[in-house]
Amino acid sequence: MVGVGGRSGGCHTCRRRRVKCDETHPKCTRCEKAKITCEGYARDLKFVDEKSRAQKRVQVKRQAYLEAVQAEDEQKAQRKARTTPEKVAAKTIVKPTSRDQVPPMLSMEGFRNTVELEFMLNKLFSGWKLFIPWVMMGYRGTADCTTTQAVNALSSMYYARRHHDDKSFDLGIKSYSKALQLMSVDLKDPKAAYKLPLMMASSFGGMIQHLGGVHRLIEARGPERHQTRPELDVFEAARTGIIHQYMERKKACFLGTERWRTVPWLKHPEMKHLLSMICDIKALLPALLEDMEALRTGQRSSPAEFRDLCQRVTTQLYETYLWRAAWESHNSNCAFIININDPTVPYTAAIHFTSMARAVELAHYNTCLLELYRMARLLMGPMFDITAPAASIMIPRTNLPLLLPGDPKTIQDVALEIVRTTDYALLEPHRSAGYFQIMFPLRAVFEVFRPGSREWYYCERLFNEMADQGGFTLSRKMMLRGTVGRMLMDEDINT
Repeated sequence: MVGVGGRSGGCHTCRRRRVKCDETHPKCTRCEKAKITCEGYARDLKFVDEKSRAQKRVQVKRQAYLEAVQAEDEQKAQRKARTTPEKVAAKTIVKPTSRDQVPPMLSMEGFRNTVELEFMLNKLFSGWKLFIPWVMMGYRGTADCTTTQAVNALSSMYYARRHHDDKSFDLGIKSYSKALQLMSVDLKDPKAAYKLPLMMASSFGGMIQHLGGVHRLIEARGPERHQTRPELDVFEAARTGIIHQYMERKKACFLGTERWRTVPWLKHPEMKHLLSMICDIKALLPALLEDMEALRTGQRSSPAEFRDLCQRVTTQLYETYLWRAAWESHNSNCAFIININDPTVPYTAAIHFTSMARAVELAHYNTCLLELYRMARLLMGPMFDITAPAASIMIPRTNLPLLLPGDPKTIQDVALEIVRTTDYALLEPHRSAGYFQIMFPLRAVFEVFRPGSREWYYCERLFNEMADQGGFTLSRKMMLRGTVGRMLMDEDINT
């Protein structure tokens, strides 16, 4: 399922009248001035058969993958050719006796799918238990199961990228195509389109590329359909990626409304943990970014709108600091220092945690703080006091390595705290999960450090490592594309 590009964002009334809508919510101003009823902005889902385009993308991806493997093989051959005779002579070659003969390698064709599946579960999801309770619930192991084909596609592609296995890559492409075909059939069924198995299958696709389709499916289901387990677990897993997508587009996200931040947890209030709460704050950022963009482009320029935006940014900074105070209270002494003796690393002490969950929560917090800090500086000037909203918040310091809301700090200090946590995030056994969790915070950091600086090059190196070891690809455009956008002048970036 994919989004339909180029559709008008105007209300139903203006679209039917074929006039330009000003897209004011909840009712457009144009309808009010014309003294007619505004029918609102609700959209019906429209599903498009993308089979032909998907097949073309599959061919392009396969060709790119084969070229990458060929290039890597050539590099290995070149390195092997550069090996000196002295190094070769220094190696002791022990030939096995007839008694110790090594048998031919056992083919894995008979159980390839099982190997790939176990590898994915033990590597990709290791250390991040959020996925584990529901990841296999919709898996039936049959060719006609959408979730099964989506899981098989992900496991085969992940195995292929980690092991440079052409056979697994081809099988992943086939499972991916089958999953798309089955999903197109499910979406035509009014009942199947809203059931959990399809949501799971879409979430797997969303992890790779199709968050646009996932967010439309979740929005169509409504918050009430995510109140029970494991629907709530799947919603929580997909929510962060959806918010990040809206932040990049600088468009208000439906997840920022009060209903979406409260209703899903009504039956399970115990599931509203600190990670959920910081995601609630992050869900409000896309709307702020949209208004910032409107202010930058001149679409909104009145003094009242400017003051309102300044107030909202300050309020969100205060709410973010309140969350940080609660986090410190619940997680005392969970962060500690590990010394780093590497001249290529732009810090001398990394920040480690007692659990991956604490590192993820703090990464979300710092990402919110970083974006709000940048917006506040753009609105209220580079001399804006980031500690001012925290003046009334008392927080006992228990985690010495971490910045508290009231501590003096520059925007680079906040970004560096994110970078200093990556060393822990990329440790085993949660390394693969860590790649996914630090991806977006690092992309936000790219906007803060000056291009060409040690910090900037270090972040680029981390992205390359994620592409090499994480089992997925990241283009340079993806690395550098930001959320707020480079609206700061170069001389203002490092002040």
